[in-house]
Amino acid sequence: MSYRHRILAAVIATLTLSAAALAEVNLPAGFGIETVAGPEVVSEPMEMAFAPDGAAWVTGRTGQLWRIDTSTRAAQSVGSVATEVSGDRGLHGIAFHPDFPRTPHVFLAYHLTNAPKDKYVARVSRWTVTGSGAASRIDPGSEKPLVEWEGDQAGQHVGGALLAHPKERVLYITTGENNQNANLRKYCDDPNNKAQSLGDPRGKVLRVGFDGSVPKDNPHVKTPGADPRVFTRGHRQPWSLTYDAPTGLILAAENGGDLSDDYDEVNRIVPGANFGWPKVFGAGMQTLTRTNHVDGFTDPWFQYQRNTGASCVGALIYRPAASGQGFPEKYQGALFYADFARKSIRTAAVNPKTGKPGPGEAFLQGLPAGPLAMQLGQDGAVYFITHGGGTKSSTNDSVARIVWKQH
Repeated sequence: MSYRHRILAAVIATLTLSAAALAEVNLPAGFGIETVAGPEVVSEPMEMAFAPDGAAWVTGRTGQLWRIDTSTRAAQSVGSVATEVSGDRGLHGIAFHPDFPRTPHVFLAYHLTNAPKDKYVARVSRWTVTGSGAASRIDPGSEKPLVEWEGDQAGQHVGGALLAHPKERVLYITTGENNQNANLRKYCDDPNNKAQSLGDPRGKVLRVGFDGSVPKDNPHVKTPGADPRVFTRGHRQPWSLTYDAPTGLILAAENGGDLSDDYDEVNRIVPGANFGWPKVFGAGMQTLTRTNHVDGFTDPWFQYQRNTGASCVGALIYRPAASGQGFPEKYQGALFYADFARKSIRTAAVNPKTGKPGPGEAFLQGLPAGPLAMQLGQDGAVYFITHGGGTKSSTNDSVARIVWKQH
């Protein structure tokens, strides 16, 4: 038998996904997959964050926000946001203040419903949470807008991932480059393209205070003509952000270009980095000629070729739970990365000397719907969202987790 095996009926019966689809799901021996919330609870789920009590808070594209007790699987709505819903626009990112619930703030990224004609307006706001546990709610009158940026309705890629850094005490925000894919050549030839321009917030990772202020140590605070909130640039569609406390790594999972020889990337977010898009892709390969290496840009921390299609949407370093429970030693300290188009989660060992991942290998394959978010739970399980409908609800919408069953 291969190192992977089909999940047996006793395991897959916990899922709400169809039996026919589950017959194709594969995991390494000893692992199981469990549904925490199915489509009867979550509709078009986008992102999740864990509160200190272990509950998962999940955003829905149409503006819904749910709290899910991961032990009992009890779920309830904790509020909603009025948001524009079009393409990949809607309610996306969520992050808790590092001192939550003592400082009862949650950050949300969404799109305004009253944008100017042919434009969208993305906003990141801070909200106050009232109550606790199952009685938690976001106060609808407590919104404090922190960051806004405008984009073109016709363009793709809006970003919207959030990370509230527990040590730096700042908020990281991703923004997509908002390009129309059909206009790639024109976009690459434009010397003022959005992702490279320091004066444009699109195609960036922004860094602001929890009140929206500009940190004094941002890399472009004193750069003439630059948006002082810009921390890194040259991004296409940075979909998610995660923080690894032991190493201090901030990782952005990023969708690469649409051609078969493009790369999807996991990028290490460091001050002033320029990852090159749209001038280059991957490790400095020129986007238009696809032959010449271009120096002066930051290489991906990890990359893989698209081939027949790929869409990297999540990346994390696996750490066992505080209780000592968790995945086998092989996976501890390894990179896990989720791909929406390939409906899979893969892993790669991280070299402790170089700090760089090695080749990727299969882990979870054959999901009936693509994972759209991935987070490490306090119980040592890897949690992920499946989003089945693309731009509509689906019977394959769920929050699920991968557990090690052979304790």
